[in-house]
Parts: sequence; C-alpha cells; structure tokens
Amino acid sequence: MKIEVSNFSLDEIADSGQCFRWEGAGGKYLIPAFGREIRVSQFGSILTADCTEAEWESVWADYFDLRCDYGAYIASVDASDEYLSAAVRAGTGMRILRQELWEVLVSFIVSQNNNIPRIKSTLRKLCDMFGGFPSPQQLAEADVGALHQIGLGYRDAYLPAAARRFIADGLCGGISKRTYEEDRKYLMSYLGIGPKVADCVCLFGLYHKEAFPIDTWVKKILREHYSGAFPIERYPESAGVMQQYMFFYERTIAKTSDKPSSVKTRSAAEPA
Repeated sequence: MKIEVSNFSLDEIADSGQCFRWEGAGGKYLIPAFGREIRVSQFGSILTADCTEAEWESVWADYFDLRCDYGAYIASVDASDEYLSAAVRAGTGMRILRQELWEVLVSFIVSQNNNIPRIKSTLRKLCDMFGGFPSPQQLAEADVGALHQIGLGYRDAYLPAAARRFIADGLCGGISKRTYEEDRKYLMSYLGIGPKVADCVCLFGLYHKEAFPIDTWVKKILREHYSGAFPIERYPESAGVMQQYMFFYERTIAKTSDKPSSVKTRSAAEPA
C-alpha cells in the first residue's frame, strides 16, 4: 500500500541513533518490530509498505508516530536559536519512533560507551544467539559467559538483571502510567542504568518527549552552542524531539555543512 507523508524521512530516522535493527539504506528498509517485519520504501512524500491497510493503521502508523504533527514542533523553534533552526532545516523528516519498551531497554543498555556500528553488531549477534530478539524470560535465564562472548563486555551481567527486574515488575505490557520524572527515577534503579540511558529509554521506549538524553554528541553541542545548557524550559513537551534534530545534524550533516559557529539563546525569562 502507499501512504503520503510530510515531515518524514526513513533515512533520517534510520541514522538518528534511536533504532538499531533496521536493515537497508537509500530509502528502502526492512524493519522488525513487535515480532513482525515490514518492508518500507520512500520516494519523496510517498511511502510504500508491504502490509495491509488494517495492519498499517493498527501497528505501523503509530510506530512511525504519523498521527503527531511534527510541523507544529518545527514551527515552535525559537527563531533566534541559529543552531537549532539549522538542525531542524537539515532534519525535517525526523520522528520519534514508538518502539517496544523491552527492545529499547536492551538496546540502550548495550549502547553504553559504545558506537552505533558496534551496537548494531552486538544486537545482531544477540538475535542470532536466540533466533530473534530475546524475550525477557530468555535473557533472564541467559548465561553471562555466553553473553560476554558476543561482545557485551561489562554489560553482560546487566541484561539478565534487567530481564529479571522487568519480569518481576510486570512491565511486559510496555505501558507506563507514571510521569517522566517517576519513570526516569525508576529506570535508574536498574543495575547499570544511569541518567543518559534512562533518558533514552524514557524518550524512545516510553514516549516521554520531554526527556533530553545527553551523550557525547549532545555534550559537544551544548558546550559549543549553548554555554553548557540547552533551554529545555522552552520545549516542555518536545525537548527530546529537539535533541534528535540536533543529534542528527551534528553527527551526520554539520560535519560538512556551514553551521553557526556560536549561538546566543535567550533564557525563558527573556522576551521572545
């Protein structure tokens, strides 16, 4: 089936550091999620998906966050913020995927002190080990030594511990009714999960768009363009979306483009 989209780019989403099991490039991807797979391609504003309309509406439209108006997020950007404005122009097709909580939790535990190619490779080996993305029960019973052999390093003990906690706390439904602050605090009580991973799970697995993960790339952005602190108060419901625009821009676009060398941003108390 074909779907017309706006402010949407498969390539930008694939290179945004929020999903690690997509296979493909150049607007054509095989995407696994929720125990399913879908082949999706994009040409301009048209997506072509190999699924029924019923499956698209019940699963994939929400997965791609297509019911959300990203044009409104773009319009909300402070025009005086030269860096963020440039980042949004470069990545207008960014979306925050509505992913399965368990997969996001595992993926971002694996992501600690890791780069994207290694994260993808490790997750591929993990899936090969279990014949698909492992369930909480499978990881809860997994041998730590075997996990170590696929390149998890010190993270090898974190995954079985997270799986046992996930099962014990009854989170297999993947639905949180807590606030962002409550979920962040809860996640940081897991073995091996600190503020950055907790924020990533909140943003990509629990859909708290106010979460603002700070990794090495974002630290660099904040240091060079925001005097160390992004004005999160300006974007109380979309700071995480702004983070994704900036992360994508800095990592994949700004290296070769003419980006602002410095940015002056007003505090929330200053007039617009």
